[in-house]
Amino acid sequence: MARKKKGSGYSWLLLLLGFVAGAGAALLLFRYMGPGEPSRPPVKPPSESIPAPEAPPLPPAEAPPVPETPAPPEAVRPLVRPRLAIIIDDMGPDIKKLRELLEVGGQLTVAVMPNMRDSGRISNLATARGLDVIMHMPMEPRELLEHNPGGGALLVAMSPEEIRAKVEEGMKTVPDAIGINNHMGSRFTEDEQRMREVLKVVKKKNMLFVDSRTTASSVAGRVARELGVRSADRNVFLDNTRDVEYIKNQLREAARLAKRSGSAIAIGHPYPETIRALKEAVPALAADGVDVVGISEVVTPAR
Repeated sequence: MARKKKGSGYSWLLLLLGFVAGAGAALLLFRYMGPGEPSRPPVKPPSESIPAPEAPPLPPAEAPPVPETPAPPEAVRPLVRPRLAIIIDDMGPDIKKLRELLEVGGQLTVAVMPNMRDSGRISNLATARGLDVIMHMPMEPRELLEHNPGGGALLVAMSPEEIRAKVEEGMKTVPDAIGINNHMGSRFTEDEQRMREVLKVVKKKNMLFVDSRTTASSVAGRVARELGVRSADRNVFLDNTRDVEYIKNQLREAARLAKRSGSAIAIGHPYPETIRALKEAVPALAADGVDVVGISEVVTPAR
């Protein structure tokens, strides 16, 4: 019988051990992976979220209309309506003229000449009806012989003491006056020294002053401002021509100036034509947005 070669059984043993080791490794791998579990793609960290697909852009939409801001009620409207002061000069001789003016309506200002028959009665009645009253002080015109300013007028030949006394005397006959304006006075209002004496009295009485501007060279307004007197200048004369339509046109011009500057002053007289024009035009002024007010509402405050 043939004899086996030494070492052949040993080789088979090594082969068997290798097979067993390989099978064990395969079994461990099988248990680790799980039966039939397919391979998975790598999972991204939670911080790297997958962006959602962008939605298709919507068609542009029209912007909704912006609602208009409603206007504030008239009672709280901040803007002040234009103001027009209408002064009626030469009052004093006849109280009937005041009664006619009271029919006009509106806050007219009554300028009463001192030392006249009805000066005091007109002053009292006008004030009782809620109207502003001022003293219409006669002053010297340039042509004194041709234009008589009346008794008690201020003349440039007077001393400072005489001037102050005349003004205070006149004020006593117009007891409700809150100020004065000049009657005539084209010469007197050009004299700074004399006007200063008048306005010292006005300031002492805490009154206002309106320069009627009977001359373009008047210094009265400037001196009033220098002394710290509440003051204003006339803008329009209403009735240089005594015609109703002319006077109504002058009123419209005064209203136009009030709209442009905020306020204006017009001066007229108690002529029948003026009173008729006022009755017809004053209601239209209010409808046009211009308030007729007393002179106290348009004078410049003292500084």
